[in-house]
Amino acid sequence: MKKILAILLFAFVTIGLNAQYGVDNILRKYKNDPGVIAWQFQGDLSSFLNRKDGESIKSSVESVEFIMFNKGKNISDKDQDKLKERIQGDNYEMLVQARDKGKKIEIHGIEDGEIIKKVFAQVKSDEYNIYFFLTGEIYFEDMSELNIDGLMNGMNID
Repeated sequence: MKKILAILLFAFVTIGLNAQYGVDNILRKYKNDPGVIAWQFQGDLSSFLNRKDGESIKSSVESVEFIMFNKGKNISDKDQDKLKERIQGDNYEMLVQARDKGKKIEIHGIEDGEIIKKVFAQVKSDEYNIYFFLTGEIYFEDMSELNIDGLMNGMNID
């Protein structure tokens, strides 16, 4: 009886740990590697967002994680396979898939009615590979009115 309970407990803990191993965890091991830039922001970041029409933003952004690999660097093939599996397993839906001037862009999201709760984006090019994660409550109506140009005001990235 003790062996059965121990096996059940082990199985329960293992399943719980695997369920918590999300898309963003796959890339965390790379954040301190040479040629990698990683940013992580926590808290309500919606104050950085403005709508073009001047209305108040309803969305809230709880966290943002950004990982960029410089030219010639990227995650391993094994981790790319894990990433694809987790995207499917976590029920991300394809929101955008585009190609432009040698860049391939994919944006996936987990939606719940009128909001997107999680966003995963991947940009691949000859120059870099970028992975971007966002969690919060992003309303579709805010997305169509976001002032993206306003985000870059005052920033100087060289």
